Amino acid sequence: KKQALDAYNVFATASAPDLPAGVTFPNSYLGNRLRMIAKAIQGRAGVGATRQTFFVQWGGWDHHDNVLDGQAAMLPQVSAAIGAFYNALVAIGAAQGVPLENKVTLFTASDFGRTLTSNSRGSDHAWGGNQIAVGGAVAGKKIYGAYPSLALNPEVGAEVNPLDTGRGRFIPTTSCDEFFAELALWLGVSKSNLPLIFPN
Repeated sequence: KKQALDAYNVFATASAPDLPAGVTFPNSYLGNRLRMIAKAIQGRAGVGATRQTFFVQWGGWDHHDNVLDGQAAMLPQVSAAIGAFYNALVAIGAAQGVPLENKVTLFTASDFGRTLTSNSRGSDHAWGGNQIAVGGAVAGKKIYGAYPSLALNPEVGAEVNPLDTGRGRFIPTTSCDEFFAELALWLGVSKSNLPLIFPN
């Protein structure tokens, strides 16, 4: 118990200083969490960590009903919070004399995608989906992986798109293991050790 309290005190002290002047985050669920992560990154020397991993979970994306309204409300919050986080990294890095935005990568992940067909009010669970990677070391403004044909197979008759398993449930063209392997290499895992981490 004492070790946990001591670790908390070290972290609280390291993450207490204000962010650089002009750095603002939206007052939202995601914005508040990314703000705290930015403060922890700013105080990383006080924690003594050489590599840090932060995890934020945000539910509410299971839009079986009113998918367009749900995404219209949530996606702008993602954009604003991630934009603020990146700008904070640039400002912290400038204050500390290091290109911090090149040393941090933010990425999204989900355990399922959405169907491309409607269930009349929204969409259902599917397989393939899109993810985001943000950071100065990311070669951005690109779509990675093979962009699939969006042709939907007919309800009856011969299959016309082998990636559509039915009702717009698409087989991914890039596996999550490939996505995570790239991040692992960036973190310093050797190529020879990738099969130990990602056996598939």
